[in-house]
Amino acid sequence: MVQHKGKWMITIAMAVCLIVVLGFGNQQTMATAPTKKPVINVMGSDPVNINSHRSFVTVQGEWIFYNNDGLYKIKQDGSSLQKLSSDWADNLNVVGDWIYYTRNKPRKEIYQLEMPAYDINDTYEDVTELMKIKTDGSSKTVIKSGSLAEGDPNNVQKLYVVGDIIYYADGYGRLYRMDTSGKNQKKLLDQFEEVYFYQDWIFYTNESRQLYKMKRNGTQKKLVSKDKELTLVGLSGDFIYYTKWVDSSGVEDVYKIGLKDGKTSLVKKGLRSADNRIIIAGNHLYYMFYMSEMYDSLTVGRMNLADGKTTPLYRLIRYSSQQMNIGGDFIFFDNDSASDSSKVDIFKVKLGENQVEKVGPKAKYRGK
Repeated sequence: MVQHKGKWMITIAMAVCLIVVLGFGNQQTMATAPTKKPVINVMGSDPVNINSHRSFVTVQGEWIFYNNDGLYKIKQDGSSLQKLSSDWADNLNVVGDWIYYTRNKPRKEIYQLEMPAYDINDTYEDVTELMKIKTDGSSKTVIKSGSLAEGDPNNVQKLYVVGDIIYYADGYGRLYRMDTSGKNQKKLLDQFEEVYFYQDWIFYTNESRQLYKMKRNGTQKKLVSKDKELTLVGLSGDFIYYTKWVDSSGVEDVYKIGLKDGKTSLVKKGLRSADNRIIIAGNHLYYMFYMSEMYDSLTVGRMNLADGKTTPLYRLIRYSSQQMNIGGDFIFFDNDSASDSSKVDIFKVKLGENQVEKVGPKAKYRGK
């Protein structure tokens, strides 16, 4: 009887020890389980989106932020669609918890009135404001507000957010930098056309569209290429890509120039694009082109930079579509909405792939 009791005591003791060990182990597992850090952009938008005056979308982590008769965000899987503002948001940039954009200055006396979308332009002045708003739609703030005064540097036309610094162009083509609070403003250039950021340098084209570089504080300006009439279309790796106009039919030659050695080489001769709608993304060139010489059937296509092979991706309904952006691992473009004439449908295609998807709650388009 005593022996039997002893066996039970040993069994209970072992069970208690096992529970303690397992419990401690689970606590350790819970304590050391890695937490997924949020993705924070270093650059608020790819400069090719801003340079083209066609910026309407940007990506940070799992979120897509876009303008479509208002500012919205949606997860890349099509869930959690949310309207953040009624502003028509241009020059979209997202860094951390903040969205930066420009809008035409609203006429306060009628801005809040409900009216059809095609009348919305009547509620804005012909000057711009630089805005920021939290990614949850709160804390909307005016950073700069322009006026009709001649030479006013507060009319922001292009916006590049890099870390905690804002670079922007006014209506006269001057380039400035300042803190994201709007303080410590400094003019860097009296005239420029396009900019790209590479390491601690800014590469830019001047009024003759020659390529220069300077430090991000505006010092050490140097000529990179004596060629003129360059149109920058992207930065990939250690190269900037640009096009040179060939003839009035839309034919262009595509070149690249090494940012370390300054050497120029031809990438593609005789590319026929629609109104220079070209974006370099990784190992590919994305562009819009007409399928026929009748200037109809505007199509989004992709060209492999290594072998020059082209692939048509999507035929657009309207031939006047002007917007194509890069965001994260995707190319975005718009098309007339079949259900609402005041809006557009926005599509995305993953870099290097062929499947085109509609951006929206679980809606997809498959195929070419």
